[in-house]
Amino acid sequence: MSLISPLFPIILPVILCAAIGVFWVRFHQPFDHEFVRRIVLWVGAPALIVGTLGKTVISADLLQHVLLASVCMLGFTAIFAALACLLLRIEMRNFLVPLVFGNFGNMGLPLCLFAFGQEGLAIGLGIFLTTTIAHFSFGAAVLSGKAMVKGVLTSPIIYAGILACLLIFNHWSLPLSLQNTLGLLGGLSIPLMLITLGVSLSSLKLQAAGKSVGLGILRLLVGLAGGFAAVHFLHLEGLERKVVLLQSATPAAVFNYLLAMQYKREPEVVAGMVVSSTLISFISIPILLYFLGV
Repeated sequence: MSLISPLFPIILPVILCAAIGVFWVRFHQPFDHEFVRRIVLWVGAPALIVGTLGKTVISADLLQHVLLASVCMLGFTAIFAALACLLLRIEMRNFLVPLVFGNFGNMGLPLCLFAFGQEGLAIGLGIFLTTTIAHFSFGAAVLSGKAMVKGVLTSPIIYAGILACLLIFNHWSLPLSLQNTLGLLGGLSIPLMLITLGVSLSSLKLQAAGKSVGLGILRLLVGLAGGFAAVHFLHLEGLERKVVLLQSATPAAVFNYLLAMQYKREPEVVAGMVVSSTLISFISIPILLYFLGV
């Protein structure tokens, strides 16, 4: 217990906030998924990105490294996932995207915050920004079979990222009143993300259990392998290395299920994959944090 107890302040808030969503569904309370999704993607997450990156002491060089590390992490993960699909004869068109894209937002950001503080959250946001752009463009294109330029250009997260980069690269600072406003609006994102995660997990059903669990485990393995490959390739050290590895180890994102349902890419199996990988991650992530020296 002495080895595990230091990790409780990191993992337990994630579990408890997600549990609110689970019990919310169990008690048959209404939950407007579309409203919450829009308030997070259009207000909360952009405010969190600009507000956190705008006030956190993060250099332009570090931000560039984080964005590059994010691309490398996704690239290596995609390679490992594609090879796994070929070797295991898994339908790549249906499962490459859920294998590549972890829950970098709903689970990754709270973990970065609780494990590494505001600086860790800033690095995690850089990863979240890059992976969100890739998910809306590359991921949706793979599943739909056509380019998704409009989906990318209409996402407020993209413009929030551009504004945050301008602030950092030009050493600009926001007026205190605006910074405080962004802090209030951004503060709603992480709790809502975690509660939504709990609601979503409670609503999903584990079907084709053997295949779903196998794919869930595979997501965690290829994700972490992609993270290790990225930090080794870029010779990352310190906090940046830890945050990249932590984000790479997150389970399959709930958004993968929504895309699979939209484009009819075996949504039942993807739902089981999301549930199983998330449940397993409550064991695997504490182990990873222990070895990272958190």
